[in-house]
Amino acid sequence: MSKRIVVIGGGAAGMMAAVSAAELGASVTLLEPNERLGKKLNITGKGRCNLTNNTGIPELMGNIPRNGKFLYSAFSRFNAQDVMVFFEDLGVPLKTERGNRVFPVSDRAFDISAALERRLKKLGVRVVRDRAKSLEIQDGAVRGVTGEENRYPAEAVILATGGVSYPATGSTGEGHRMAAEAGHTVTPLRGSLVPLRDFGLGKTLQGLSLRNVGLTVFENSKKIYTDFGELVFTHFGLSGPLILSASAHMRRFGERAYHLEIDLKPALDEAVLDRRLLTDFEKYQNQDFCNALDGLLPKKLIPEVIRVSDIDPRRKVHDITREQRRGLLQILKRFPVVIAGPCPVTDAIVTSGGVKVKEINPASMASKLVDGLYFAGEIIDVDAYTGGFNLQIAWSTGRAAGVAAAEEKHKRRVFMSTTRVAVDGPSGAGKSTLARAAAAALGFLYVDTGAIYRTVGLSARDQGVDPGEETAVAAILPPLRIELRYDESGQQRMFLNSRDVSEEIRLPEISRYASAVSALPVVRDFLMETQRELARKHSVIMDGRDIGTVVLPDAEVKVFLTASAKVRAERRCRELEERGTPQPFAEVLQDIEDRDFRDTHREAAPLRQAEDAVLLDTSALDFQQSLEALLRIIRERMVL
Repeated sequence: MSKRIVVIGGGAAGMMAAVSAAELGASVTLLEPNERLGKKLNITGKGRCNLTNNTGIPELMGNIPRNGKFLYSAFSRFNAQDVMVFFEDLGVPLKTERGNRVFPVSDRAFDISAALERRLKKLGVRVVRDRAKSLEIQDGAVRGVTGEENRYPAEAVILATGGVSYPATGSTGEGHRMAAEAGHTVTPLRGSLVPLRDFGLGKTLQGLSLRNVGLTVFENSKKIYTDFGELVFTHFGLSGPLILSASAHMRRFGERAYHLEIDLKPALDEAVLDRRLLTDFEKYQNQDFCNALDGLLPKKLIPEVIRVSDIDPRRKVHDITREQRRGLLQILKRFPVVIAGPCPVTDAIVTSGGVKVKEINPASMASKLVDGLYFAGEIIDVDAYTGGFNLQIAWSTGRAAGVAAAEEKHKRRVFMSTTRVAVDGPSGAGKSTLARAAAAALGFLYVDTGAIYRTVGLSARDQGVDPGEETAVAAILPPLRIELRYDESGQQRMFLNSRDVSEEIRLPEISRYASAVSALPVVRDFLMETQRELARKHSVIMDGRDIGTVVLPDAEVKVFLTASAKVRAERRCRELEERGTPQPFAEVLQDIEDRDFRDTHREAAPLRQAEDAVLLDTSALDFQQSLEALLRIIRERMVL
């Protein structure tokens, strides 16, 4: 019998999830109260549907301001190019426009939703016009869904109900309620890509549209965002593409003050604009100032520019001083607008906030709390900037949830069990960077053991202790309180006696201290239990030089990651240059070769490849290729 899956929500993510599960042979029921599927999808991009952004995974993640790393695995499995192929295979020709924005050639969002509906019908997905009211959960597992009209038994349920923006399209927050009732944390919901309220300027300038202007956003007095494009003044404040994009960067209303500066003449630098003002002032020298700006600004904007300039509108142009002209120039380049706050979330294009990502497996979108429950799309606490990125999130998470939900139940349970991955290798092999990315892709905890030893090395340096002198180092260990904490994005932070030293331990000089103390048996014994305790409680990826041989000798997956000394030195030089601390290649290469010798010849836990470890040489691979190879090794040794 086919596995029964219920998808709640017939938007972009829900339809993609239903298609993906049905393609794998599942029996899928799609619950949607609206008469039409994809009601919100059909109004995106002003009805044209900017369905993705034709770019790579790093760029996709770079356009997601909150919890972007959570999406790495989903993007890796179903990226922008995969989305484009998917829809073109469904008979929808696509085109790429400015900013890599992808649209149907027809400029009709309906063509996207119609193609998905045809695919659902062909796959035999049962579409039911009913509103889900509650999840049926027994013994920690989903058993079905109760709707307004009927009950729907299921072995897996995918919640894809969207956020709380545009409630008229069906996004009412019911999915968040059901997730919370299932035990999930729902982070505060607010608007992203939302119009902004001001203190009255918009009402004065209502209806004025400014094209091809520059915009800078300030949080308190700090510049946080710049862009170029179109905005419009409304009765409540400001809107338009430029404002919607800017709003996604303004995330601390109530805690911080925000203001905008509009460059009304971005094509002219200050010197050229000043010459333009001199020309206009000469032309209108005998007229009132209020009549001298007609050739420079829209008529509706002129009174406001004059008001901000504090120049008497009836002052003759020939009487305007050089200082006043320079002040006017600054206003034209930095016209100020103080922001009162965002419009309500119901006016937003997307919702920021949602089901907490730490409670969702990023590889499968599966709940970590309830077996058989999955999430897709805007209901998750991720959101992106404009440009097709939010729909890409919907497609990728919908695909991941649909595929995972259609798998056999025992496979999911193995995936959700505690798994230990040990990544060993020499200094500079990229262990930390690759292990961190792999952990993000798999939803595992990343443990940077090198950072732990660096923290001990930092303490030795601060106390003036010789890091190679075991007796002296042993004396400073008992009072040390070393903690690993993880921030909201899952990034490891190191604390030494309650002080965050995560950045300080990355100083080049600390590397030598860390290398010396890590060779001391007393230090390794001191830290061993900390590492093993993390591995007992969590699925982890732990990297170092003896993780697979000493720390976690019974790890389920072991990888020995290496590269030639020359390649490692080249990578290290690039990293140091990016940090602003460049070093000569010859010195870096010598340092790596010296560390290789010390690590392989030390008495305590010398560097070596475990007998059951897989060798991965990345000398000829770039980062993405290396990561794919590492993930392939891990997945081949696990049932996913």
